[in-house]
Amino acid sequence: MEKILEKLAEKIITKEDLIFILEQIEIAKDLLFKQPEIFLSEKLKGKVSEGFKREIENLEKKEKYISVAEFSEFFDRLKETLLKTPIVKLEIAFEPRESFILEMREWFKKNLGKRVILDIFVNSKIVGGAKIEYQGKWKDYSLAKKIEKIYE
Repeated sequence: MEKILEKLAEKIITKEDLIFILEQIEIAKDLLFKQPEIFLSEKLKGKVSEGFKREIENLEKKEKYISVAEFSEFFDRLKETLLKTPIVKLEIAFEPRESFILEMREWFKKNLGKRVILDIFVNSKIVGGAKIEYQGKWKDYSLAKKIEKIYE
C-alpha cells in the first residue's frame, strides 16, 4: 500500500492537483461503506478520475483483499501525507507549460531536499523572473523589481 500511496502523492504537483485529489479521496471515502460486497474501484466508476480509479484497482489487485477499515486508513494517510507537503507560492509573468512546472518541481525538490506542491500565480506586471514564497518568506526575483531600482 505504501508504494501506491507514494505514487499517488508524487503525482500531486500543483495546488490545483492537491484540491482535485482531496476531492477524489472524499468521494472514495463516502463510497467505501456503501455496498461493501462490491469492489471500491467498481463503485468509483464515473465518479472519480480514471487515473485515480486505476490506482485503486491496482491496489485491490496487489493486496487481494482490503477491508473497508484498511481503505479508510489508506485514504487518511494519503490525505495526511499530502497536507503535510510544503507549498511553494510562485508568482510568474506567464502561463506555464507542463514542462516548466515539472522543471520547477524538480528544482525545488533538489534544492530543498523534499517534494513540494507549487501554488502558481500569473502576474504579467512582474515582467519576468519570479516572486517566491516558502514557509512565510518572500523573495522577489522579478524583473519589475530590477527595473524599479534602475529608475530610483
